Amino acid sequence: MAHSTLIHGRYRLLDRVGRGGMGEVWRARDESLGRRVAVKCLKPLARRDDEAFVSMLRERFRREARVAAALQHRGVTVVHDFGDDGLLYLVMELLEGRNLSQLLADNERRPLPVAEVVDVAEQVAGALAYTHAQGVVHRDLKPANVMRTEDGAVKICDFGIARLAHDIGFTAKLSGPGVAMGTPHYMSPEQIAGSAVDHRSDLYSFGCVLYEIATGAPPFEGGDPWAVLVGHRDTPPVPPRAHRPELPPPLEVAILRLLAKAPDERPYGAQQLAGELAAARTHLQGAGTGARGVPPWTHGMDGGLAAGGALATRPRAATWAPGLSGLTGRWTEGAGPDELAREAADAAPVAAPRMPPRIPRQAPRAAVRAPLPRERLTVLAGRHNAGLRLGRLGRWEEAYEVHRAVAAERERLLGPYHPETLASRYETGSALARLGRHSEALEEYVRTAAGRASVLGPDHPDTLAVRHDLGHALGRLGRWAEALEVHRQVTAVRERALGPADPATVASRNDEAHCLQRLGRPGEAATVRRRTCPRESPDGV
Repeated sequence: MAHSTLIHGRYRLLDRVGRGGMGEVWRARDESLGRRVAVKCLKPLARRDDEAFVSMLRERFRREARVAAALQHRGVTVVHDFGDDGLLYLVMELLEGRNLSQLLADNERRPLPVAEVVDVAEQVAGALAYTHAQGVVHRDLKPANVMRTEDGAVKICDFGIARLAHDIGFTAKLSGPGVAMGTPHYMSPEQIAGSAVDHRSDLYSFGCVLYEIATGAPPFEGGDPWAVLVGHRDTPPVPPRAHRPELPPPLEVAILRLLAKAPDERPYGAQQLAGELAAARTHLQGAGTGARGVPPWTHGMDGGLAAGGALATRPRAATWAPGLSGLTGRWTEGAGPDELAREAADAAPVAAPRMPPRIPRQAPRAAVRAPLPRERLTVLAGRHNAGLRLGRLGRWEEAYEVHRAVAAERERLLGPYHPETLASRYETGSALARLGRHSEALEEYVRTAAGRASVLGPDHPDTLAVRHDLGHALGRLGRWAEALEVHRQVTAVRERALGPADPATVASRNDEAHCLQRLGRPGEAATVRRRTCPRESPDGV
């Protein structure tokens, strides 16, 4: 590749800004639009004479590039164009700034200022929450792939590149023959084991990145890459504050949760970190460090209801009960799921009042609170995971008691509309539904849907998921007309966002048809089902 090369008759390469095993990155000019862009040129490194391989490669490249180009978020590098002009290339927005690896090098490997660490954490968490909601996993999150632009924005780069690296025959060799790995300092245990990878692997890598920029070193180091991999697999990380005591305790909690060895023990999503990051920023503001702004999940919120206000103290069936307002000794002494379930069962549930199914467009919003007791939050995260494990074992009564207790305590500490409180409420409703207690499940679903609509937005996948379950609860109660209304709303949003053939859209449309059938409207139900399978003619041919 040379200076002034013209790609696809449009992109003129000006100067090379980076080079790696997979290819080169050039600053370029888009001759059609007269703007500066970055062009990443990818070069296959194996089997170039294999026609079938090249064809497969091009198809996979197009698929991955389309996914990357569809991502539209302020925290994700924009992909403008892609193609194959004798080599594979991606055209991206040109970012002026330094990636986190460069910032650490500029700082002589000393950690970044605490306020900057918190700001980076919030912005990356927001970008990951968005991309994971689109079903996109990065697979190679590391400091070099996180850019801090000159205006302070943080952007994640190279979505899809890790998978493309595998497809085009690129391997990053470790100190052993034939071992293909990614960057070992940021690999999740499941990546090391060669297991299936999902969004929780990105969360682990995110934890490694935060650990490094907060302390100046990655969580695991050694004389060779294998020592690093063994550390990821077997060794608990040293708490970040042992290296840097001035770090806010909530930030340490967030990092250690991300670095859990088992995927199920990490946050269920990047959005779940909002509590710790909000508390970390509050801690900094209280210390006068001048951290700017508020966390993304609080944007636009008013003062709302305090955790100890009227809502928190009002008695509600199957939600607040005597003995659940605080943590007893057994909560903080490592009690297992069985002991936890016994403690939660001390409070007998009462029948829940009937709740209207309509979901408010806006729910009361919680204010940013003072620093939270990290030990309790850590214990609650463990209890939440214990409840999930009980459910997987089919022990739904015990799972319900655990989730109910955790929801009450999270509400006391974090407020009723914090994402972690809402996660516990959702699991409480799911357990109740499994137990056939659909009226009580409906109450939990209504409250969770209202909260998620307020915090995440009415069209967020998590909001739609709980509304979908809310529709099922209405149907179980024989309230088919109301269930139909809910399923129609969810179908419309999913079809607009995901397309008519997406499995989630199809599931919602099938539920819509089922409601129509139960309402004695078989003709309309058949019409809906035909829209679910548009290629079939009315007679099934």
